[in-house]
Amino acid sequence: MSMSELKLPELGEGVHEGELVKWLIKVGDVVKDDQPVCEIMTDKATVELPAPFHGKVLSINAKEGETVKVGQTMLTYEGAGAAKSAAPAAAHSHAPAAHAPVPMAAAAPAAQAPAATGGSIAIGGHVQAAPSTRRFARESGVDITQVQASGPAGRVMREDVEKFLTGGSKGAGAMAAGSATPVMARGMGNWGGNLEERVPFKGLRKKISEKMRLSKDKAAHFTYVEEADATALVELRTQAKEVAAKQGIKITYLPFVMKAMVAAAKQFPVLNATYDESTQELVYKKYFNIGLSVQTDDGLTAPVIKNVESKSILQIAKEIQEVVDRARAKKLTMDDLTGGTITLTNAGSIGGLFATPIINYPEVAIVGLNKIFRKPVVREVNGREEIVIRDWTYFSISLDHRVVDGAIAAEFMKLMIKYIENPTLLVLEA
Repeated sequence: MSMSELKLPELGEGVHEGELVKWLIKVGDVVKDDQPVCEIMTDKATVELPAPFHGKVLSINAKEGETVKVGQTMLTYEGAGAAKSAAPAAAHSHAPAAHAPVPMAAAAPAAQAPAATGGSIAIGGHVQAAPSTRRFARESGVDITQVQASGPAGRVMREDVEKFLTGGSKGAGAMAAGSATPVMARGMGNWGGNLEERVPFKGLRKKISEKMRLSKDKAAHFTYVEEADATALVELRTQAKEVAAKQGIKITYLPFVMKAMVAAAKQFPVLNATYDESTQELVYKKYFNIGLSVQTDDGLTAPVIKNVESKSILQIAKEIQEVVDRARAKKLTMDDLTGGTITLTNAGSIGGLFATPIINYPEVAIVGLNKIFRKPVVREVNGREEIVIRDWTYFSISLDHRVVDGAIAAEFMKLMIKYIENPTLLVLEA
């Protein structure tokens, strides 16, 4: 058989390159058609590149951490090419819409050990399992070929890996207890004699670094902080939780804050704009797509809730719940990550009074929601001042001072907090 090349295919509209995060195969491996060969990251979305061939890998032509262009040779192989070109792998069971690339967790390297009878099915060493299950197995230090499968067509499920970890389901030839240490469990006690460890700076962490550096280099950051009485918001959210729960929706404070942001930004539209430096123009957005900072195991990402102005509190809560689940399962699409006009970051679940968030460039503003806590405050009750206990919080807003004056930020925050302190006013918003 002659030598052939696997080149990086188009990963999505307007995407011309990606970072090679990890190789899932090595030189000499015999790869099956559709077997994942590597992880490629583009604009915070990670996709698997499946092999469009069945054959032996002769050479690997790109390094982990390298930026690879569309059309660049990734590897060479000897074997029969499939009658289709390589494309990012889709989820096996819960795939998002097919119009956008699907960010998937990584597959484990092709295993050479045969599967146990009645266990996972391996074709040429390729176990049938969803990418997220493969990542979970790899990060837990589990050889997925040794896990007994319970899914349809012999597919290994996440629950199978969990059972394997607890000793409840091991295939023949499974690793002896203590033979593998889960990666996530590593601590200083596992370092042995090594007092330093070097880890490649790549993947989502590298993308975050690039975005943060770009934002600080371009935007003139200015942060304004104001306090708010959140008592009425806490009461309204408590009432809404019962209604939402009947529809299977978990409701947080975020949908209310998003609606308050929209109501205020309608009066100060410059905060919902982007700065196009190439044309020296401000682009005012007449729709409100709010990016939401979500912490994942791999780092911070900011999926976007679209058209917040036209959705109800419960609709927004449901979308937040879904997009957070996709982010933490590493199943965000390119569509999830694009089109934002202003961003909301929530540090309240962690703690701290307030933070100075970094703008999601080229947006010009980011609002920070901080923890809500009980405190004594002075309030006028029946014509006299009294000390009462209230739910309290602080809001931060960082903005691009090249575009937005501090006074505008203060006026915006004043109006937004009016809606936070009187959240029933939000029902009057068109």
